[in-house]
Amino acid sequence: MKLLLNSPLWYVLLCIAIAGLGAFLLYRKDRNLAELSTLWKRVLAALRFLSLFFLAFLLLEPLLEYSKKKVEKPIIVLAHDNSESMVFANDSVVVKSQLEESYNSLKAKLSADYEVVSYSVGDKVSENPTFDFKDKQTNLSEFFTEIQNRYYNRNLGGIVLASDGIYNSGGNPVFEAKKLKNVPVFSIQVGDTTPQKDLLIEEISHNRLVYKGNKFPVVVTVKAEQLNGVKTNVVVSKNGRVLGKKPISVNNDLYLTQSSFELESEGTGLQKYDVRVETVNGEFTTTNNYKSFYVDVLESKQKILILANSPHPDINALKLGFQSNENYEVTTNLAQDFKDKIEEFSLVVLYNLPSQNEGLSLLKDKEVPLLLVVGNQTNVNSFNALKKGVTINNSKEFTEAQAYVNTDFSQFTISPGLVSFVNSFPPVQVPFTQKYSVSNSTETAIYQRIGPVKTKYPLLAFNKNGAYKTGMLLGEGIWRWRLQDYSNNGSSDLFNELIVQTAQYLVSKEDKSLFRVFRKTAYSENEKVQFEAEVYNKSYELVTTSDANMKIFNEQKEEFSYTFSKVGDSYKLNSGSLKPGSYTYVATSTSKGGKLTRTGEFSVEELKVEQNNTVANHQLLFNLSDVTGGEVLSISGLSSLDEKLKKQENLVDVIYQEKDVDDLINMKVIFFFILLLLGIEWFVRKRNGGY
Repeated sequence: MKLLLNSPLWYVLLCIAIAGLGAFLLYRKDRNLAELSTLWKRVLAALRFLSLFFLAFLLLEPLLEYSKKKVEKPIIVLAHDNSESMVFANDSVVVKSQLEESYNSLKAKLSADYEVVSYSVGDKVSENPTFDFKDKQTNLSEFFTEIQNRYYNRNLGGIVLASDGIYNSGGNPVFEAKKLKNVPVFSIQVGDTTPQKDLLIEEISHNRLVYKGNKFPVVVTVKAEQLNGVKTNVVVSKNGRVLGKKPISVNNDLYLTQSSFELESEGTGLQKYDVRVETVNGEFTTTNNYKSFYVDVLESKQKILILANSPHPDINALKLGFQSNENYEVTTNLAQDFKDKIEEFSLVVLYNLPSQNEGLSLLKDKEVPLLLVVGNQTNVNSFNALKKGVTINNSKEFTEAQAYVNTDFSQFTISPGLVSFVNSFPPVQVPFTQKYSVSNSTETAIYQRIGPVKTKYPLLAFNKNGAYKTGMLLGEGIWRWRLQDYSNNGSSDLFNELIVQTAQYLVSKEDKSLFRVFRKTAYSENEKVQFEAEVYNKSYELVTTSDANMKIFNEQKEEFSYTFSKVGDSYKLNSGSLKPGSYTYVATSTSKGGKLTRTGEFSVEELKVEQNNTVANHQLLFNLSDVTGGEVLSISGLSSLDEKLKKQENLVDVIYQEKDVDDLINMKVIFFFILLLLGIEWFVRKRNGGY
């Protein structure tokens, strides 16, 4: 224990002087104490001196530094795999009946000498472990990462993990276990390593989004184990109607094959398709022979028209960029040959139009989103006459300019990779002028960089005037951008990203509804189904004055009612995990204008990854114990684990010396001591007529 002062030491002498002077002046000639003996006067003076000294000394804000010893017991982590695969094997009865009991018994034994904490591992790492073995996935690497983060710089002594060694999410847990220095992992073997006869659907590859009437591919990956010579069929059906059937002939003990189907989309909205592999005799389980998938069928693709004054390499670059998104169907045409109706298209790209020879009479009185690409053949005066938000003044020639991204652009997000790529674009041909006029309703996404100078001249800009939007690309030669992307990255993904984002912004229609609901279209069965909602007043300001409710209906038309929670300026709803299937919902709220309603649909997809591998991987458990210095045991071996832990040299108590500092004025004992001094003095003086 040490006393610390924030003031010079001579301040203490000053406190002594003040206390001495106060006591001297009070008791030097106090006539009220004339009958009191000299000894008592000196005692009272000493009491007054001490009380005044301590009060003055506390004004110096002294600190008291003291040390305390803290003993931390070794921490033992008891964890078990709580996934479905734990009870698929022949020892499932033992796992269900004995594992929890053995863990509880071990915890009771260890608690006297160690700090014992328990976890279960599956979809997530849980501090409140259960032994129901219902988790749909196993992520063992997440468990070791969590333990490392949580007990970093703590006295972590060992980990006991009961598992079948099967993981189907995250990375290899051995790499994460290695990071736990001097922490042995005692692996408890569960499951059967003997390969079982099994036929299963391992994966279904399909489009999540298709268009009505279009054909789409479905690829079914089937795995067969210990069924050499067996013949079966893969069947795809919808509402009980068979859409396709393919034979399978297994010719190996470990067999993997793919069956391809081409289906024609029917109906609109979420459509459910069923896939099954016909069962054969002797299968270990048939639950993994069936799987369903969902496809969102849209009415039709959005049509994009590229209308050009004359052929140019940029036209093909734009076309390929748009077509990288399956949502777009692209038509190219020369203006002089175009005979169709403009209003049939969701977006019209005008390349080098209007020109000297071709006006835009076909666009007269037509409201459609436009992307204007200005090039050497564009009639600049006619372009300016369109009044789309950018005016090019006094331009008679073209020059080269490179590009750089406007970091303040807010209409859509430009990814960091795309920002870097845009800044390295090869130069394009732009109008040579220093007089660009940009309206307040226009926002520039990409500026021109001429040589080393970053100008504020627009290169790619967007204008919104009324219900439809206009984009303006003030330069030609973007085919070089596509080639540069492929040369640098081996693909044109970044160029395509820019073109698709431009199209998505231009064709998107602003949602003017006063009630909006946001959700995913597909969830996994172990995932929480969550929604967000927003309510606006007539001035389009977010409000939360009214309640928002939702009814969810499953395929059997059962109804589930929920109420949104108000969070800030919006609403949130967590309906929890739902059973696999397709669902519809009706969300309602109210405003001064009446009842607001939004409807939609979503799907919950079944997870069967735990059933794809029923053979325990005890080699992984050996590796975990080997790299950490632990041992591999059976469930019955848990009874002797406490003895094995006692032999571990690193399992010792850790003693910490912790230093702490406290203000002396905060110590109650000082207060009561001063109060005692003053109290004794007052009592003696009062008794002898001093007051």
